[in-house]
Amino acid sequence: MAEYNCTQFTEPYPEPGTTEAENSIIPWFITTIVRAYRPYHYYLLTFLVVFAFFANIFIVIVLFQKEMRRSGINVTMLLIASCDFGCATTGLAQLYLRNYSDNYSSYYTAYAQITVDYLASSFHASSLYLAVGMAFCRVMSLNFSNKNRDQWQSPRYALRVAFVLCLPVFVLASVILFVNAVKETEEDGIYLDISDLSVANHCLFMKITLVGSGSCFKILPCLLMLMFSLFLLRQMENGKNTKHSQKDKTYFFVSPFIKFFVFREKIDRSSRFIQFVLLVFLVTESPQGVFSILGGLAITDYINYLQTLSIFMNILAFFNTTTSFIIYSALSAKFRKLFAQMFLPRYVTEKIYRKRSMVVVQSVVHSSRTI
Repeated sequence: MAEYNCTQFTEPYPEPGTTEAENSIIPWFITTIVRAYRPYHYYLLTFLVVFAFFANIFIVIVLFQKEMRRSGINVTMLLIASCDFGCATTGLAQLYLRNYSDNYSSYYTAYAQITVDYLASSFHASSLYLAVGMAFCRVMSLNFSNKNRDQWQSPRYALRVAFVLCLPVFVLASVILFVNAVKETEEDGIYLDISDLSVANHCLFMKITLVGSGSCFKILPCLLMLMFSLFLLRQMENGKNTKHSQKDKTYFFVSPFIKFFVFREKIDRSSRFIQFVLLVFLVTESPQGVFSILGGLAITDYINYLQTLSIFMNILAFFNTTTSFIIYSALSAKFRKLFAQMFLPRYVTEKIYRKRSMVVVQSVVHSSRTI
């Protein structure tokens, strides 16, 4: 908006509500899709938040069992689920506090909204860096002797890495508390608006906050996960080449992507989980990071138009909080079995695993006849 006196590197789009804005393609497109989607946003977001709330409760309960806490990977997953549960809780709080209205009933609820926004960003970024820490521990365990390898896979090291990664996140995310301020007028009542600090010096603080949060809390975790995942793939392929050097000559000229599918049956569970987490990061977190960075570079357009697209970014963020339950249920047989024993009726569990044991016996008999 013009009264904020913000500057950006590119020519800003026309002011909202003007004839020039209605005739401009991009502002018209943004306004149209947001207006068309907004009536459904509350219901979709509520579904994702409620699903994430209960799904992560299930993960925490299952992974807190003694037999699951012996693995560093499971301990890290327990912490990730706890952070995702925190995100879901803040999401429920946002639905209750604001109900997608610009006005608040009291100063208490307005300041609570600012605090909830800070906690949501902190928990979400912490869950991303915990996944990075899980990949880091996995990489370190492949580069040391047996004794040190066991240490890097231990719950104690997982807790140490989690503390080192999460504490700076909560400290750095505190800048979000100063982006908005609580204001009150006779006409509008109590509402949140951009703070004076954010708009000072041509909106310098807001620019730094948007670019910094997008880079540090979104793009950087994606790049680190990509780096560690590529290293894991390389280590697994090197191990495959060492064991079957003659066999792998056939695949020497095959692209890395085809190699990945050739060796996918040999990838251990923890490394395979990291690959799926990377895929989720690239799909859900990268767009949020790019969106935030673009908003910082084109701050006037962000205030006028782009911030209305944040409802789509919220959907991506809360969708990410549900994926841990889906991925872990799909990849961990031990998790599925313990989950079934704890939350499903006994006769259902016995029926499921009786059928699975019969399939295993039949497959063994069939394979022996083939040989």
